[in-house]
Formats: sequence, structure tokens, C-alpha cells
Amino acid sequence: MLILALVALGTYIACGRRVQTRPVTTQVVVLGFDGADPNLLSKWMAEGHLPALAKLAKTGAFQPLGTTNPPESPVAWASFATGLNPGGTGIFDFLKRDPQTYLPELSLVSREKAEFLWGLIPIKAPKVTNERTGVPFYKAVADAGYKTTVLRMPLEFPPTKLPPGGRLWAGLGVPDIRGTWGTFFYFGSDLTRWDVGDTEFGGKLVRLEVEGNRVTSSIEGPVDPTAKTFKRIAVPVEFQVSPDGAAVTINLQGQTATIADSKWSDWFHVKFPITPFLSVHAITRFYILQASPDLRIYMMPLNLDPDDPAVPISSPPNFSAQLVKRHGLIKTLGWWHDTWALNEEKIDEGVFLEDLFRTMETQREITLDELKNDPPSLLVSVFTSTDSVSHMFFRLMDPQHPRYDPELAKQYGDAILRVYERMDQVVGDVLTAMKPGGTLIIVSDHGFHTWRKGFNTNTWLVQNGYMALKQPGAQEGTYKLDQLFGQGSFFPNVDWKRTKAYALGLGQIYLNLRGRERYGIVESGAEAEETLREIQKKLMTVEDPDTHQSVIQNVYLGRDIFHGARMAEAPDLQVDFRDGYRTSWQTSLGAIPSGIVVANMKKWSGDHCASDPSDTHGIFLSNRPLITPDPSILDVAPTVVRLLDVNPPGPLDGQVLELKGTDPRP
Repeated sequence: MLILALVALGTYIACGRRVQTRPVTTQVVVLGFDGADPNLLSKWMAEGHLPALAKLAKTGAFQPLGTTNPPESPVAWASFATGLNPGGTGIFDFLKRDPQTYLPELSLVSREKAEFLWGLIPIKAPKVTNERTGVPFYKAVADAGYKTTVLRMPLEFPPTKLPPGGRLWAGLGVPDIRGTWGTFFYFGSDLTRWDVGDTEFGGKLVRLEVEGNRVTSSIEGPVDPTAKTFKRIAVPVEFQVSPDGAAVTINLQGQTATIADSKWSDWFHVKFPITPFLSVHAITRFYILQASPDLRIYMMPLNLDPDDPAVPISSPPNFSAQLVKRHGLIKTLGWWHDTWALNEEKIDEGVFLEDLFRTMETQREITLDELKNDPPSLLVSVFTSTDSVSHMFFRLMDPQHPRYDPELAKQYGDAILRVYERMDQVVGDVLTAMKPGGTLIIVSDHGFHTWRKGFNTNTWLVQNGYMALKQPGAQEGTYKLDQLFGQGSFFPNVDWKRTKAYALGLGQIYLNLRGRERYGIVESGAEAEETLREIQKKLMTVEDPDTHQSVIQNVYLGRDIFHGARMAEAPDLQVDFRDGYRTSWQTSLGAIPSGIVVANMKKWSGDHCASDPSDTHGIFLSNRPLITPDPSILDVAPTVVRLLDVNPPGPLDGQVLELKGTDPRP
């Protein structure tokens, strides 16, 4: 009762002392727009497409924002939150490697399985640990007693615990119910028996055998934690085509809905039983691609149910349920937009954009509701639509891209612009909803490039004598994203006892170092230094065989660009590519495909993940003029805590940005 009374009074215990929640007399709002590019922003502001942003640039501040190396979303958002470089946050890429197994792992979280007595009674809960280190600025602000709201923050899974007065909804990093980053389902009577299974990136293909107008199938959900072998729990689903072939009725666990051809369903709840006493809950939506003559149905990834998530996705844990009460069911998956389905060409551009704009609108409504009806002293809201649309539609602005399609360009060539226009509307609405005299800061984590060709780094290492194969010339299969979550086999043909270096992730190379890697052969010291310098020098000479253009812009030694407590996990080399090039998808998973420079034939056609930070800046805008030159994404954390007169949580790599009209104390 005492604790309840303290909460009711708006107080809490932090660092051994009682802290009173402060009245909201001042306000700082930070809007993040993942992947918003300063060059596109400048162009479209000049053309009159973005009036709210143009006004900010004229009366306040607009500058390119320095980003991290590499300019990847998880790397940059970790530095945004903490003010630390990647050597301090421990986030160097989406993936990391285990030097004892050489296997790729997701770098954002680590997991420990649940344990069950007799396969029925849970005796140990599953444990998920956020691998980002450093104290986020919004936690420091909340701990100082300021009312704080954080919406869709990347790398906040599991979410940082905030005191009463603080609320956080996690974004990038939150998995689906399967434990993956978003497995979509495609149910189709057009699939052959040889088509079924996992796609290369993030999809499950399920063959339908329709008898009459009805077919029963199943939805595979989470891994069964009580099973001794890897097995997923499945639940049945039934599809029934209407007599006129214009609609499909879906029956799923007592829920029934009839959806017309080329339409989205509303939300379905899905319950996966783990034991007779324990179930986990998900939500999903269906899109009827075609009712007849072939039955083709898309199902979006199984999002954790925000009303009853299997693991917390917000702080306090019931914040996600509170959002549902005010705004209805919402996606919870960190990878918010269905890029994998469009990349695998199981949905088209129109379906993708319809869902993207709906999702963006939901976040706009939630952001404005928090500002208008329950205003905090600090609000942070991160939108990812600007990133997802750029990944998928850059090809339609680049006639030199291998997947440029002039007919599609007529219809969707303005897709990125349309999302930027919606971003502009969000900014205008937020400015209206803010408290008078408040400070608005708008940032993106990086810019964008076209991605025309991929670079097979491991193949280059093999051809240049740094990686050895047990069976030279043996054809490798295609690695699939789902293998990261399903006990996949990687590097099966590599002879580690003759290998000096290997690549994983989107631009990282590691030495096979004796004493660090399990089968390391490269000695620390002079041999390691010589090998690194040799690879660095040779990579800088790589040319595109078709154009004779240089492919790689810079190759950095990890120790030269990173520093901090997590340096032991840093790559030995960071490879950054010129505009038009990027590490291939298969290299990111450790594969050794044929060819070195290969055409990118995927719809995922814009990128930034292995670009050089010198030409991949993000954006910085504010309603106050900026006095400090050359702002960096590492500067946001120290700047916000200074604006609210809060002590930084420790030594930071970023500097305080001086904004006109704010306290410029040293």
C-alpha cells in the first residue's frame, strides 16, 4: 500500500533517494525519422513539397547530421540513445559472431531458454537480455523526475525500466511470436510441392490444396520450449472461397471474417498453447491477394499481442495495453513494415504502401495523443517508414538500377516523396501540439544510397588466399534468414585451420586470431598487423568488372574508429562501399557464393548499412537555430540532458549542441 501511495503522489525511489515528479513547465520533443536523407530533404523542400520542414530550416536549424561507422540503424540509434560510439554500446552491426563457433548471432539481444518440469510446469522463465550498453538519455531524464514518454525506440528490447512518470514503447529489436524479426506467411494453391518452406529472407511458403471451395492449413508459431528437439507449435486455420470467387472467409480459433479480394482483414488473435497451463498470444492480419482461380493469401508476421505480450515490450509493462485501449490493436514487431514480403515478391508495391501508411498514421495519432492529452516534459518518437520505403523504392528513382521498371516508376516513382510529405505533416502537427516555448529536435540516423550491385566479401577472401575451403569449387546452398533462429548450419565448407580471415554482417571482417577464435591461426602482433594492412590495401583496389569503377570507398581498422569497454567484440576491419554498392545478402550470413561483384536483382534497392559515413549523413532540424557546427548523432543525448538541466549518466562521446535561446553553459 505504501508503494501504491507513493506512485499516486508521483514519487519514486531512485539511487537511494526519493525523487519528486516535476511539473511539466518546459518541454523537449525529439522526433526520429529513420533513414531520412538530407539531400532528398533539401531537394523536396526547395520544390515546395515539405512546407513545415522548410519553415523550420528557415527560422530554426537544418544541418546534415554526422552518423556512426557503419551507418546502420541499430548502430546509430544505440549511439543516439547513449551518446557513446559503438565501442561503448557494443552494437557494431545487426549481427555478431561467436568466435568459438564462428556462427552468426543477432547482436541486439541474448537469450536463455525456459525450463519445464516434466515438460509441463515452468520452473525457469525465459530470459532475454538487451545487449546494448550505456544509459539512454531518456532514462537519465526520467530518473531526474521528469515526465518522459518514449515511442517505438530502437534497441529497447527488453525495455529499459523507467520510474513512475516514465513510459516507453519498444521498437526495432522486438521479435515476432516465432522469435524472428518478422516471418510473413504466404498461403497459395499456386505453389508446387517444391516451393514450400522458408524464403531466403523472412518468409514461410505454405501450399494450399483446395477441395471444392474449402481448405484447411496451419500457422506455425513459437518454438516449443518443452520439446527436446527444435519444433514449432502450430494451430489450424481454414479458408473458404465464396461461391462467386470474390471473397474468402477465414476461420481461426473461433474467429470468422469474410474479406473481399484485394482487401486487408481486421486483426485476428492467435493463441499458441505451450502446456495445458500456459499459452502465448499473437495478433495478425490477412490480405487476400487472389480468391480464384488460384487462392493466394498473405499473412503478416505474428506480432506479440500488445494486450498480453509473452514478454514485456513496454515500460511499465501495461503501457502497451493502455495504448490498445486508446488506439486499438497495433503492430508490436520491431521491424515494423513488411519489407521481406515485398522483397520476396509475395505482395506488390500497392499492398506494401497501404499498410505502411496505415502504420505511420497509427504512430502519428499516438504521438499527438501523448502531447495533447498527457503531455510529458520529454517526448521521443521514432518513425521508421522513411527508412523502409527508401529500401524498397529507390530502384524506381534510379534508371540505372537493375530492377528499374519504367511502368512501375510511373505509378510508384514518387513513393519515397509521398512518405516524406507525410513526415512533413507529422512535424507540422507536432509543432502545433507542443507546449509554447518548447524545443523540437528532429534527427535521422543516416542517409541513403542506391544499391545496384552486391560484393561477395568471403568469395573475395577465398580468391585472394585469406580463406581456405575443404572442397574448393563445391557449390554452396543459399543461406536463409530463418536459419539464424532455427539452428542453421553456417560455414560448412571452410577449412578453419588454413583460414586467415572471414566476413560476417554487412561490412565486417574478422581475423582468425589464435587464442581468440577456436581454430585461430593468425598470431597477434606483427602477423595480425601485416594481414590486416594487406587485406585493407588489396580491397581498396577492387573494381567493378563492368565499369572499372572503384567499389570500396574505405577500409577502416576497427581500433581506429571504435573505442570503449566493448572493443573486444569489434570487427578487425570495417569495409565501407561507394554509392551503388553494398555487401551482398549472402555475405552477411557468411556464405561464399559465386562471383565477387554481382547485380542486385532484389526490390530492396536502396541502402546505407555498409556505406561510408562521410556521404551518408542523417538530418538535424530544430525550431531553434543551431550555433555549434557539424552536429553528430552522438550529440543528441548530451544535448537533451543539458536542455532539461540533468546530469549526464557518465562520460559521453558526444558534445552538447548549443541552440539559440537555450542555456549555453560549458
